[in-house]
Amino acid sequence: MASFSSEIIGRDVVDLEGAMFGVVTDLRLTPTTGVLTHVLVQHTPEIDPERLPWSTRNGIVEVPVSEVDRIANFVHLRR
Repeated sequence: MASFSSEIIGRDVVDLEGAMFGVVTDLRLTPTTGVLTHVLVQHTPEIDPERLPWSTRNGIVEVPVSEVDRIANFVHLRR
């Protein structure tokens, strides 16, 4: 997991339209299984966290893995 996480942390995250959403800061796993559950993203200043469908704390959005469409040069969200 260490090499996977180091490849993902720091990547830009874009929405469905390709607009910048933020940067991956960490990954959240289920402790007992090691299954990836959330991608933690520092959202851009232009985004109003109150309008997001996901939990946000201190500018970090907890994006469920089910909302990630693909990971390439960027992390692409489904919305």
